[in-house]
Amino acid sequence: MLSNSLLKFAASEHWQVYKNDACVFGTVNGYCITASTNEAITTFYVPVAGIAPENLIELTVWLEKTRFPLILVNYEMTDNFMAIRAKDTAFSGTASQMKRFLNILTDKLNKLDIDSEACAICGLPSDQRALYVGLFCHIHGDCIHKVGIDFTNPERDVHNLSISEAELLILNDDADAPATGTDVIPPLPITDKSDPSSSISDDQNQNDDYSDVSATCEDEDMPESIPKERLVKLAEPFMLYEEVFLEDLAALIAIPSVQGENEEGAPFGQEPKRALETFLSIAKRMGFHTVNVDNVAGYVEIGVGDEMVACVCHLDVVPAGSGWKHDPWELNRDGDTLSGRGVMDNKGPALACLYAMKALREDDSFFPKRRIRLIVGINEESGSQCLAHYGNVEEIPVGGFTADACFPAIYAEKGIARLKLTMKRNTEDAIKEASAGHAVNMVPGSCEVLLKDNTSISYQGQMAHASRPEDGLNAIALAMDTLAESFEEDGREDTFVAFFNVVIGQETDGQSIGLAFCDETGATTVNAGILSIDEKEASVSLDIRYPAHFDYEEAKERVANIVKPYGVEAVWESHTPPLYLPKASPLIQTLTDTYTDLTGTSGEALATGGGTYARALSNICAFGPAFPGQPDVSHQANEHVEITELLAGASLYQEALKRLANQE
Repeated sequence: MLSNSLLKFAASEHWQVYKNDACVFGTVNGYCITASTNEAITTFYVPVAGIAPENLIELTVWLEKTRFPLILVNYEMTDNFMAIRAKDTAFSGTASQMKRFLNILTDKLNKLDIDSEACAICGLPSDQRALYVGLFCHIHGDCIHKVGIDFTNPERDVHNLSISEAELLILNDDADAPATGTDVIPPLPITDKSDPSSSISDDQNQNDDYSDVSATCEDEDMPESIPKERLVKLAEPFMLYEEVFLEDLAALIAIPSVQGENEEGAPFGQEPKRALETFLSIAKRMGFHTVNVDNVAGYVEIGVGDEMVACVCHLDVVPAGSGWKHDPWELNRDGDTLSGRGVMDNKGPALACLYAMKALREDDSFFPKRRIRLIVGINEESGSQCLAHYGNVEEIPVGGFTADACFPAIYAEKGIARLKLTMKRNTEDAIKEASAGHAVNMVPGSCEVLLKDNTSISYQGQMAHASRPEDGLNAIALAMDTLAESFEEDGREDTFVAFFNVVIGQETDGQSIGLAFCDETGATTVNAGILSIDEKEASVSLDIRYPAHFDYEEAKERVANIVKPYGVEAVWESHTPPLYLPKASPLIQTLTDTYTDLTGTSGEALATGGGTYARALSNICAFGPAFPGQPDVSHQANEHVEITELLAGASLYQEALKRLANQE
């Protein structure tokens, strides 16, 4: 049975289904790939025939070290094929996440000079494709019943051109017989399209072994990655400021600007206020005019004119959490990589925008028609009340962006709802106390449980942003699943554990709780962010991100009906409707054109599950800071970014502000 994630991906890429949902197959960047799902594990098979021995070693090392944007279970290379296995829950029902993973993989294969058209048996180029023993590959018609060289055998002698007995390979379920019967599909002629379905005849389409995948969801095409040398070129104008830029960033990272208690003169706590004051002092040192807006926001401004455009960033951060290799409140540099809480979300990009403003102010040939303002807030992670206050007392920009998502630009942001589920405790319940999570918009990295027999257990997961829960490993879900197995073995029970595993479990798409939905802006994601259990009650808080055309009111009714039989109270604590801007709007078009012109790559605006200041302030959308192919590290332990990427972003912000300021 193929998983929903795999079916959605196959639909978006026009792949084919083989043998009554046994697997799907198609191409990514020219490489033939077969994929299947078994017991919640998705396996990708890629032919690597022809790989050089030294590249085989490098590929193995890379697989060991590379952190894919999912939870990698294992991998193996044998019989000229590479098999990579990952938990299907890592993809959270989204085709874009699976495409991103396969782009990273095939990009590495290309860098290792692995010929995407190499015959899976002899390793020489072939212009024909076939399903060979159920795996999609390039193959010569006269090689199908022949033996070949096992290029995945690291001990082969590449200097001996003769084929020794140890090097013989028969790709067949039965190693003692040549491949015959239905396991070999006649070679498929190559077409100009990357879609293998275009090369299958109508007769084959009527065969039960083949069926077109129905496109139940549409994901945005992932923009192409920007070559490293292009990023370096974009960063060059700001490399002059690298040393002082890093000093300024270190000063900001050193402030643990997590929201605190409301105090007089510090509505969101002393540390966020200190971050705001520090940022404005950096701007003053540069000679900018700055304004502190009631200790909840601030801005830097240049130019003259009746209208104003803006870039908007935030200086507050989520809690550091556990799992850091270094002090999260100290800027760490390892080569070109910077790490620390806030380097990407969002202190680093805020500083890049400030340096972009500096470059504009120092450009003697630039005469903007509108004023340009950099607005910074300190409550984005906890509701954006800072920008709501700013909007009530300050001028609203006529256009602009927030550097708090990804390039090329964001045209849609999912709706965000927070749901708290509470259940009364029974005297027979096995758990005495439990807690997990610091913020509902984070995948919790640890969960602490104390049983009534005074056994204390700690469960470790992997933190991630709640908009991409598939990038992490939810410690709450892990704890509930593990405890259920333990209780079943020793005869204990816990009503909340049973409820959680049935209604929430390790799903990230909300299927069991009635929230699963998908449209062109993406799929629903559900993250169990905070857990609290004591002897009186148990509660879990959910972060829910839903697509633009999702019916929120109907969903609330479905959830109520699902949890009611368990005696669970459902309280919707907050709700922010989705944001949607047409891709053809002047703002989106200006930003995507800027990106295309400066990077030399194309890419349409995207939809995101993240919530940004674009919801809190009119006439702006998200633009940067993450480049295509860059892992999502927001809210995770060891949050990091390359200095080149931050400074390349500054060049894009500079040009975007210039165009917006002079737009007719």
